[in-house]
Amino acid sequence: MKRTASWLLLSALLLAGSAWAQHKPAKPKTHHAAVLSQLLQKNGQLAAAQKTTAGVPTQRVIAQSTTDNATGTYTDSVLLRYSGMRKSAFDYNYMLYAYNYPYSTTPMFEYAGVFTEPQVKYDTYIHWTINPFLMPAFQLYEGSFAVYNTNHSLTQFTELFVDSATNDNRRYRNTYNAAKDIAKGYTFNLNAGVEDSAFIQLFAYDAANRIKADSMYEIHLGVWRIVAKSYYTYDAGGNLTQIDHWANVSDTSFLQPLVQQSKYVNTYDASNRLKSVFTSIHDGTTLSPYVKDTFDYTGSLPFHTAWRQHQFDEIHTTWWPQYRMTKHLASSRPDTVYHDGWDSILNKWVPISKDAVTYNSNNNPDTMWNFLYNWTAYSSSPDYTTVYYYETFLDTTPVSAPVVAHTGSSTLQLFPNPATQTVSVATNWLAGHNYVATLWNMNGQMLVRQAADATRNTLPIAGLPTGMYMVTLEDRQTGQRLQARLIKE
Repeated sequence: MKRTASWLLLSALLLAGSAWAQHKPAKPKTHHAAVLSQLLQKNGQLAAAQKTTAGVPTQRVIAQSTTDNATGTYTDSVLLRYSGMRKSAFDYNYMLYAYNYPYSTTPMFEYAGVFTEPQVKYDTYIHWTINPFLMPAFQLYEGSFAVYNTNHSLTQFTELFVDSATNDNRRYRNTYNAAKDIAKGYTFNLNAGVEDSAFIQLFAYDAANRIKADSMYEIHLGVWRIVAKSYYTYDAGGNLTQIDHWANVSDTSFLQPLVQQSKYVNTYDASNRLKSVFTSIHDGTTLSPYVKDTFDYTGSLPFHTAWRQHQFDEIHTTWWPQYRMTKHLASSRPDTVYHDGWDSILNKWVPISKDAVTYNSNNNPDTMWNFLYNWTAYSSSPDYTTVYYYETFLDTTPVSAPVVAHTGSSTLQLFPNPATQTVSVATNWLAGHNYVATLWNMNGQMLVRQAADATRNTLPIAGLPTGMYMVTLEDRQTGQRLQARLIKE
């Protein structure tokens, strides 16, 4: 990369990371942004800038540094370490690498139908930042440590904070069922390194292997008491259409019935991409409208290129604009991202900031420049600069695994082939099981990934260049795959 100072910082991060050998998780909580993140990651709707073809050199992010250009000082830096073939994927929805696990109650979910696998499957994450309340200087803040099983599922996640006097240190442990879905998740608060109070989360699945409910229990006076529960509803195509979340927010006896605290209602476009999320929350008396998010897409790109959020005004019973993000594209990737807020006095959108992004030859972000809006114009030079660093490893993960023994000959058929707008997947596998269909280019880059079954088996390809592609169909219960080549005209 460029910038000698950044390389000096990276060297310092590596040395400090080696010296810090203790282990640290974030507090479990349910909030609107987390649910949006889950939904946008649903069915692999992240454009993963990584290669998965066996034996191909593959990049994964290992560090990030952000500089305040006005002061010339660092404000935030991250160091990541991996083992084996673990990878990273950039989130074009929110234009970031999600280092921590952005899930609703804990960092434990690894369920493709509702929650996705972590975008960055690191073993070690070390974070330096500026904390204006406790650490006015740039210094070490937290460390996270992940452990996986032989199926590459997260079995333990621990996070330790430097200022642990004011932050709970936690440890999460997960167990899995025969279908490789998480069955139980345990959360332990650490007191001087000793597991103190505890939570347990249980998961239930429907006949299609989709999560239908989860429940959270807390140990209280030696007895497990339920504190939260969520229910999940799907449409005929397998899209998650509603989440109903119930919780105990004030009953210290843990004996009163749970009250519904939030509801999320989702809609999708013809390509099964998230179009809107309508959120209601409990206002102390009843469940009331809260915020509404809408998303727009360009062509067949899997990530949204515009996002608008409105908040409900209960006094005037109307929806007011709050925030929007729009992206300018270059070669099907965002090169400029605009962030605007709604000025209720001027009654119009006003700029907040913009990000300009450059990419390397592997389609991973190289540098991101942030420009703040100073009432009349964007800054003439970037206010903040973020630089990403990568390592290259030889990915020897097989492209396909042995075919599961099904009745008859298991082959993957694509039609039409060649195709121009959409392609349908056909196989004798599609008979009530839980599958994932993925479209790759010949460099091994994932372009489209979504759930598949007998009624939803079409992939959008209209916006892709002409050429040769690979389609894989994976059985979620066994991990086995079928594959076939596709010609795009």
